Amino acid sequence: MTADRRLLGLVLAWAILPLPFTGMTLLPFWLVTAAAAAWLVLLPNRTLGLPNWVQNLAAVIILIVVAAAGGFRVGPLRPLGHLLLLLATVQVLLVADRKAFVRALPTVALLWLISVASSTHIALLGYLIVSAGIAWWVGMRVLLSGLPGTAGARTVPRPFHAAAAAALACALAVPVFLAMPRLRSPWIAGAGGSRSVTGFSTAVELGSVGAIHESREVSLVLTAAEGRRVQARWTRLRATAFDLLRTGSWAPRRRGVKRPELHGDLVWLAGDRDGLSGTDELTIEILRPERYLFLPEDTVAVRSPTDVRLDPAGGLMLRSRWQGPLSYQVWVAKEPVALMAPPTPRDRYLPRRNPGVAALAREIAGSAAGARERAEAVVNYLQANYSYSLDVSAGRWEADPVGWFLLVGRAGHCEYFAGSMVVLLRTLGVPARMVGGYSGGTASPSGREVLVRQANAHTWVEVWLGQREGWVSFDPTPSVGIPSLDVPSRADRLRQTWDWALMTWDRHVLTFGLSDQVELVASSLGGALGLARSPRLPLWLGATALIAAMLTLFGRRRAHARPPFRSRGPAAAAVGRLARRLERGGETVPAGATLGRIGVSAARRWPEAAGPIARLVRLADEELFAPGCDTTHARDAREAWREVHRALSAPR
Repeated sequence: MTADRRLLGLVLAWAILPLPFTGMTLLPFWLVTAAAAAWLVLLPNRTLGLPNWVQNLAAVIILIVVAAAGGFRVGPLRPLGHLLLLLATVQVLLVADRKAFVRALPTVALLWLISVASSTHIALLGYLIVSAGIAWWVGMRVLLSGLPGTAGARTVPRPFHAAAAAALACALAVPVFLAMPRLRSPWIAGAGGSRSVTGFSTAVELGSVGAIHESREVSLVLTAAEGRRVQARWTRLRATAFDLLRTGSWAPRRRGVKRPELHGDLVWLAGDRDGLSGTDELTIEILRPERYLFLPEDTVAVRSPTDVRLDPAGGLMLRSRWQGPLSYQVWVAKEPVALMAPPTPRDRYLPRRNPGVAALAREIAGSAAGARERAEAVVNYLQANYSYSLDVSAGRWEADPVGWFLLVGRAGHCEYFAGSMVVLLRTLGVPARMVGGYSGGTASPSGREVLVRQANAHTWVEVWLGQREGWVSFDPTPSVGIPSLDVPSRADRLRQTWDWALMTWDRHVLTFGLSDQVELVASSLGGALGLARSPRLPLWLGATALIAAMLTLFGRRRAHARPPFRSRGPAAAAVGRLARRLERGGETVPAGATLGRIGVSAARRWPEAAGPIARLVRLADEELFAPGCDTTHARDAREAWREVHRALSAPR
């Protein structure tokens, strides 16, 4: 029973290994179960004997603790995980016989399922592969040790067999994954925690406090058509402009959304409707589309696979939720194209006027009279006198976060700079609005693709410069805080390969949806029809039949050429090597030769090794026909073969 308890502790530790990294369960619950697993591994002889009333009381306490730890506030997976962790802890510590050991395995399996269901990182793939091998090895060990006549024998499956079974299970899992229906709403509510990370959001709240961590998650991929390299100006990707709702709070406009102007299957935003000459074609794929398409500045036309709507600020909105990644084409003008929709009263609105901010605005503007001059003065002042920081520690406690930034804090991220510029210009009577989207990215070695991450999320300002120029972009954020287009060096290639692997995992596993399944079926049917119509079909069929016949013939010859007891154990494998030595020496060994016949032939050929050969044959016979063999048997078989090998290798 000691070996079973130690095995149970190891399996339990493996089952809960990913949980601290997923954030789905709280650390104290995990530590309790990890301590129980360590107890089983280090002290397998010490069992806990608790009366039934204590066990019943423990069950009630477990339910109370799970409910007190948050209940269903972050989804059903967290309380289920907490419940299973505590139940598994009590159950494994009470294991005292084989029946209790077998009863504890399903609970451990459910914990493993919770770990897998709450994991999204690509490391999960390796965890699943190793888990398949462990599951086969443990299952076979439990099954074989429970067979009649094997009690007390240490029957352990071969690691090679576990690895082969794991490979086969993973291969079978691929078609199952492709065919299984997609779930619209996962159980997982989130990784938990309150840490803020970079990323595009349609709601800007300058009152948030604390450090913002940069996320390396890929948001979208931009690809240039016709083998061209991506230009830096194409990587300023605009979603829409935001309204100032109240002091420090911004959101897109909800009124005035309309159907965009169409020309065939293209959505026209600006420029000449007669053609796309003078434009560059790009393809953009959003891995997790939510509400907006991201368009480079100076975009003329867009081709989208789904219906879109145009908001008052010139942003393209998805009419309905899109499942899975969304790919669309855009055409960007070679020359600047201005947004000409005139400003509305919302572009001049200020929820409250701060006298200190108003005085600062007048000081910055000085003698500048025109809208462009005032905008440039504000940009230069903010970039020269304020510093960029992702850690804002006091803005929340201020009634006016913009006023706090301008007059007190003097350090913040791009949303503070953009929001402050908008407030300063509106105070001076210049229409302005905050714009959200992405800036920059990481270019591929060829320069044709750019990975845009959550860390590239950015906000800037559009200023109305009159009927002739329209809305013009200004970026008040210091250059250190503006994400740029990075061209990777040789040292960055490894990191870029890892990013590509993460993006591939995200695109083809995590976000694999119904539309991908339909596309896969359509492409498979198309390929099958194309092959059926191909004049080379008879050639392909003949080649396939020939390869199958050759493999079958090769397998049969191998089966006849090797003894039936090959690879059954170390002693039987050694006898098989003796048979091959005899054949190389010119003696015929029939395919159905028994162990005894091979032993007699080998002893007659090498009489000086007759003793170890006889012992080797006896051990091989035990491997083939005895209920089980322990580690001592394997050690004796290896020692016997070494003696035989020394005798065979000695000079005559």
